[in-house]
Amino acid sequence: MKYMLLAYTGQTDWAQVDVTSAEFQAMCQFYADLGRELTESGELVLTEGLADPSLTRTLRRRDGGVAASDGPYAEAKEVLVSFAIVDCASHERVMAIAARVVDAVGDTVEVRPIMGGPPGADA
Repeated sequence: MKYMLLAYTGQTDWAQVDVTSAEFQAMCQFYADLGRELTESGELVLTEGLADPSLTRTLRRRDGGVAASDGPYAEAKEVLVSFAIVDCASHERVMAIAARVVDAVGDTVEVRPIMGGPPGADA
């Protein structure tokens, strides 16, 4: 089954990250190693880091049409920083992968199953 892993970090942490620090470099190495492992096992479908949250735009239906607004909002405590799609044999396996991310880098990780197509779509 395919799952999407959504990684969130504190907005303040994102804004103050020192990309030259040993801590940041260790996180990058962790993600590189995990990506290589999941690629070799055939579980990694896709993973991407996201651009600075200040570049985010949100579209909503409003009276008379669609309106875009800037984001993130000041009240947001966490921002979405990356996502991955994995194809795992079990829920326990995807939870173990997500737990490794949380343990290694401290991000919050949301695990979402990806819905399959309508019944019979694979036939």
